[in-house]
Amino acid sequence: MSVDSLRDEVRQLAQMAENHAFGWMQAHMPSAEDLLVEIQEMVGVYADTAALLTADWYDELYPDSSYSAVMDDDLADEKIVNVANWVHAGPQLPENRMRVAANRIVFDAARRTVLVNAQSEGVALARDEEAKCCNTCIASATLGPKERRGRSDDVEQFFHPSCEGLFVPVRQGVWEPPSHAYEWRERVKAARLAGNTDTERIASWLDSH
Repeated sequence: MSVDSLRDEVRQLAQMAENHAFGWMQAHMPSAEDLLVEIQEMVGVYADTAALLTADWYDELYPDSSYSAVMDDDLADEKIVNVANWVHAGPQLPENRMRVAANRIVFDAARRTVLVNAQSEGVALARDEEAKCCNTCIASATLGPKERRGRSDDVEQFFHPSCEGLFVPVRQGVWEPPSHAYEWRERVKAARLAGNTDTERIASWLDSH
């Protein structure tokens, strides 16, 4: 299964989580304190499924390997607190913000699963972004080939809400980015030549050019 096929499956789960979360929020109008209890129940099953699908996908990438991937479905207490507070921080309606949060929680479960397994296996990570992602994620994407012996901790781990980038383990050979990433490379190179060295400044330059 390609990374795009995995993304499609995770997207479907994320959309189901969004719809469930939006409807539940409208029906119950919870406070931030209520959400501390309800977030796991609201979106946990979708995040768990995304993590399980991703672990299976990880194994399918290199079926001859003796390594067996594990799923990472741990929605940490700190993250639940952050989500509960963010949902009520406005200015959008809480149900709309919870929809965004649900999407991110599901995609984060898939991303974390790849991350922890790549670190455990000792292989490099690439960051694969879909063509319609924002400029912040373009500035964070892996824009060139990457070899297995590279590092798993040299990729940016912040993903813009609603963007659907995924990590890809480089378990053998050389990983090649999608064609649209090669197009982005020239833009990012121009941003760097203009004196922008960090992700935030590169993204800002891309926004204005």
